[in-house]
Amino acid sequence: MIQTKLLKKVLAAALAMSLVMAPAITAGATDDTPEPGSSVEETVTGTASDTSVSAVEAAAVPTTSTVTVDGKTLTSAVSGAYLSRQIPGTVIETGSAVISEGYGLTGAEKPYVRVYDITAKGSPAAYASINAAAAAVGGSVVSSVNMEIGKLLGRNFSLLPQTGAPIIAAFGIPKKSIAAGYAYAVICVRPGGAIEIMPDLDDDPATVTFSTTGGLGAYSIVMYPVA
Repeated sequence: MIQTKLLKKVLAAALAMSLVMAPAITAGATDDTPEPGSSVEETVTGTASDTSVSAVEAAAVPTTSTVTVDGKTLTSAVSGAYLSRQIPGTVIETGSAVISEGYGLTGAEKPYVRVYDITAKGSPAAYASINAAAAAVGGSVVSSVNMEIGKLLGRNFSLLPQTGAPIIAAFGIPKKSIAAGYAYAVICVRPGGAIEIMPDLDDDPATVTFSTTGGLGAYSIVMYPVA
């Protein structure tokens, strides 16, 4: 787990960068639902993205995601379009029924997740914030994705509110980035420039488990040296 002292350093850097980057990302959330392939920045500024996945393609074919750790397979509790190639598996550990209750889903509404890769070229402002926070602890960015935690009604996707109940998720850490003497955390940049630091909630060396909420965010696994 991330150490308290290091967490405070990251939070301080994140706060400073959020103030600097807010004008570039544009404050305030959008009412329009972003299509997969749209970065946090594209959603609010109209900048180009390096990935493109249509809403119809993503919503029409629900899939599940798994992460294998020490021979044990973890399967996401929420259906979704898990499209990342950078991260070896995204798992939503919080059950669909719990999410539905926590976010007031009714009738035929079902939780749904969309995960897709982003790059520094496609999301420069978000990456600048993430890199600065990682550098504050002498760390580096491992992989980055956009994750949209939302709901489906039929084939219509919309985002859940960012202010909702906690949702526990886990990213598989790429094997090439698993190293002795390092710890891992997740940094999330939200529309409007807000930065969230998410410490690892477990001691498994192959995953980073974190607590987040609904909505859109640019998420990055970061690794940093520990004494």
